[in-house]
Amino acid sequence: MSTIALPHEATPAVASRRRLKVWQFLTLLVIALLVAWTVIPLFMAVMWSLVNPDDPWSPPAVLPPSLSWAQWQYVFEYSNIVGAVVTSFTLAPVVTLISFVLSLPTAYALGRLHFRGKEALRILILLPIVLPGMVIAMFLSRVFFAAGLGQTFVGLVVGHTLLSMPYMLRILATAFEAIPQDVIDAARNLGAGRLALATRILIPMVLPGLVAGAIFTFINSLEEFSLTFVIGTPTFQTIPVVLFDYLGRHFVRTDAAVVSIILLVPSLLLLFATERFLKAEYLSSAFGKF
Repeated sequence: MSTIALPHEATPAVASRRRLKVWQFLTLLVIALLVAWTVIPLFMAVMWSLVNPDDPWSPPAVLPPSLSWAQWQYVFEYSNIVGAVVTSFTLAPVVTLISFVLSLPTAYALGRLHFRGKEALRILILLPIVLPGMVIAMFLSRVFFAAGLGQTFVGLVVGHTLLSMPYMLRILATAFEAIPQDVIDAARNLGAGRLALATRILIPMVLPGLVAGAIFTFINSLEEFSLTFVIGTPTFQTIPVVLFDYLGRHFVRTDAAVVSIILLVPSLLLLFATERFLKAEYLSSAFGKF
């Protein structure tokens, strides 16, 4: 009897190990696909940006025959990329700061207070994200030019804030909502006033959400094309406007690769830096070390 029972007792363990191996394989496969999905386009963009114009890259060659900085030199000499970089990296921080100031009270109300129409307001906030960017830009352009905001930096700030603020609002509202009410009640029972409650409890605990919202708002403003193209050009150009110029009727792959790297690299560096910050600061805020 014992020799017959042993295989039946071992079968569940063997099946469990097999399922574990299948899940491990699927997990590794998904990770490999995500890495390939990210790394291969970035690698191709780098290669195209370094193509030597005197030695073109064409099939069946897998890699460029020779590399050169000529495309980078051409883009910086014969396009408005320097001005576009200045405009983009001036506009995005201003939009992020204004979005934070305007979103903070509304996000607190959505996250901590109960009132009629709260869910409807949450859905309404998402409309600028759901609607096509060019549709919003075309309708807003009429209002902006009528108000004298067309072809102005202030108009770009207002427009980018309208389109970027939903990211800040939603993330901050979720961060406020995640704060345990017991923590707030305990702080009040210990004599914390409104200022102490805000500076020592609320702000430290929503800081990871604030950073995440700032990152999304910054990147959304940095990559916004439709509104900038309709309202700002030709007086103001951002990096995406220069990029789409190379992707238009006169398609130049090498120059577009150069501009796409200029647009992509700062965003990637910012995301990696924020990922490290959020991991450390989230734990700190959770244990009250601010």
